[in-house]
Amino acid sequence: MKYFTTTELDGLRTQHLTEWFANVKSDPTQAKLSVFLSHSHKDRPLVEGLIRYFAKQGITIYVDWNDGAMPRVTDRETAAKLKKRIDTCSVFMVLATPNAIDSKWVPWEVGVADQMKGEERITVIPVADASGRYAGAEYLQLYRRFGKSDYSDSPWLFEAQKDNLSVGLGDYFKKFAKPY
Repeated sequence: MKYFTTTELDGLRTQHLTEWFANVKSDPTQAKLSVFLSHSHKDRPLVEGLIRYFAKQGITIYVDWNDGAMPRVTDRETAAKLKKRIDTCSVFMVLATPNAIDSKWVPWEVGVADQMKGEERITVIPVADASGRYAGAEYLQLYRRFGKSDYSDSPWLFEAQKDNLSVGLGDYFKKFAKPY
């Protein structure tokens, strides 16, 4: 399985930026399928590229910096609101970059999601550097990884994989989508 690279995500970010803004929601309860994306704010350009990718798939991404209800300064209220959003969203994903792994909030959010969602609804999106190297945290090995398929020449066919068993991204998300 191959992973997104920082270069790919940054490249996606710069394509037609206005399109993906329509798919970044602060109210995931209205979506058929919603994803809470745990990430480091230092990686905002990469997050914007990932949002662009998911927007093309019709998937709503929740990011805290787009939520006007979040406090300007992080505090106890921030933690309570994040817990509620993690619970509300269908799936929890973590954009696993060195910044995210070093973050104070990302490991906490993963722990909250683990308790609320269980392993099946948590997916790690490893981000490789320009050379293709990914150095993640050991605890993230508990969860599915989201990466490029080894079985297709398509540059954007992705799958969720755990214990070397793969499932197509569409099938993975379909399990958790709410009926209209």
